[in-house]
Amino acid sequence: MQFGGSEQTYTTFFPPSATVFDPYWVLRVKAWWVGSILIGFLALPALLMSLLPGNRLRDCNLGFRGFREHFWIYVGLYGAVLPVIWLVSLSPSFYTFYPMYGQAGRSWFDLLMWEGMYAGQFVALEFFFRGFLVGGLGRHIGIFAVPVSVMPYMMIHFTKLLPEAAASVVAGFILGYLAWKTKSIWGGVCIHCAVAATMDLLALAHKGQLPWLHG
Repeated sequence: MQFGGSEQTYTTFFPPSATVFDPYWVLRVKAWWVGSILIGFLALPALLMSLLPGNRLRDCNLGFRGFREHFWIYVGLYGAVLPVIWLVSLSPSFYTFYPMYGQAGRSWFDLLMWEGMYAGQFVALEFFFRGFLVGGLGRHIGIFAVPVSVMPYMMIHFTKLLPEAAASVVAGFILGYLAWKTKSIWGGVCIHCAVAATMDLLALAHKGQLPWLHG
C-alpha cells in the first residue's frame, strides 16, 4: 500500500497528458490511494478470515448492536476532542497540511468526493486494526489484542503532524478497547469520519476556501 498506492505508481500506469489539462488528476491520484487501502486493509484481510480454517469473518467486530447501545460514548469522545481539534487547527502547519486533497475547497463536488473517499478508507482502517487485529486476535489472546494493534496503527501516522501521530496512540487504545468490548468497529468509523471532516472544514475555513464562500 505504501508504494503501490503512491502518486509515483499511479503516474507510472496513468501518466498525465502533456497537452490536455485534467482538472481532476489529483483527485484520481487520491482515489488510487484510497483504493490501495481498501484492498490492503479490508479486502485481503476479509478474504483471509473467510477462507482460512478456524477463522470467521464475523469475529472482526462487525456487529451493530454494541455500537447502538454505546453510541453515547462516541458522541462524548467527539465532544471531548472537538476543542482540541479547534486549538490545533489554528496552527499554520495544520491548515497547510489539511485537507490532504488540496483542491477539496474548489467546489462542492471536490469536497463531497474527497470526504466520501476519505470515509471509505476509515472503514478499511477500522476493519483492519479494530476488526481483523483486535477481533481476530482477541479470540486467542483476549484484551491483549488491543496493545498489539496499537503499534502498527501508530506507525501509519508517522507521516502525519506530530500532535496527530501522538494522539494516534491514545486513540488506538481507546477505540481498540471499545471495539473489543462492544464487538463493533462502527463507532470507531463514525468518530474517525466526524473528526476528519471537522479537521478538513476547519482547515478550509482558516484558508477561506470553503466551497460556499466562492460559489
